[in-house]
Amino acid sequence: MASLYPSSTSAAQSAGGLESLVAEVNKLVSLPDIYYRLEETIVDPTSTMEVIANLLRSDPDLCARMLRMANSAFYSFPTTIETVERAVGTIGLRQIRELVLVTAVVKAFEGIPPGTVNMETFWEHSIAVGIMARELGQQAGLPNADSFYIPGLLHDLGRLVMYLKLPGLMAELLERQEAEGQSLFDMEREILNYSHADIGARLLELWNLPQSICEPVGKHHQPGQSDEYQLAACAIHVADAWVNTHRIGRSGDGMELLIDEVALYRIEIDSERISEIGEVARQRTGDVVRLFMSH
Repeated sequence: MASLYPSSTSAAQSAGGLESLVAEVNKLVSLPDIYYRLEETIVDPTSTMEVIANLLRSDPDLCARMLRMANSAFYSFPTTIETVERAVGTIGLRQIRELVLVTAVVKAFEGIPPGTVNMETFWEHSIAVGIMARELGQQAGLPNADSFYIPGLLHDLGRLVMYLKLPGLMAELLERQEAEGQSLFDMEREILNYSHADIGARLLELWNLPQSICEPVGKHHQPGQSDEYQLAACAIHVADAWVNTHRIGRSGDGMELLIDEVALYRIEIDSERISEIGEVARQRTGDVVRLFMSH
């Protein structure tokens, strides 16, 4: 049966290079101005909690989403957070940044045409990987393990770019995977000479996010090639493989992913403990997904 989609060759040619693809997407999808204003305000030593709260209140939709997320089972704060002032005073600036960034990214990609990708299963996969990567890091006693959640959550952001700009190619790759059993990551590199990991990392760099996020996203399939943030890349790699294998959501790959030996060596957790941590991530994911998809 003939494919309904453009050939891999024609799709790859229309994609252009990595830089042109990401630059094109950056014009369509970007973080809101409030995120950057928040960053500037937080690092300004003269800023007060009131100034930060007033800034957040300037985007009511973002505030509402942020407060729903803050009150989710995922964060488990001891008291209900009903106002922006209470959020700023209770949560802490690091987690305020995290909440605003996550909320902004989810909102930015809401415009992907229906039917192109199932956004609920995409975020289910992504959230599970983020939660599991952080848990793996914490259980292994790795430094800065709390910071693994955001790059874990965003690890497949490049796939959303591909669904948005290369829907025909993505459809064909999924069709080929079903028939041939190849990983999407390998087929992406074969056809495009770059992968969704490269796309995601480059887009995050254009958004001026720190290398502690960009590098693990770019190297989550090849953690041994990571440099300064290799531990984060390793934790995300192991989490991604486990979540894929246990079919928690789906961002693309519908097959079991093999775990890189470098990653297992660096995080030093046995397979039984990995599974226990994965089940914890599975339990926590459901409530957060519902929040991501609510408007």
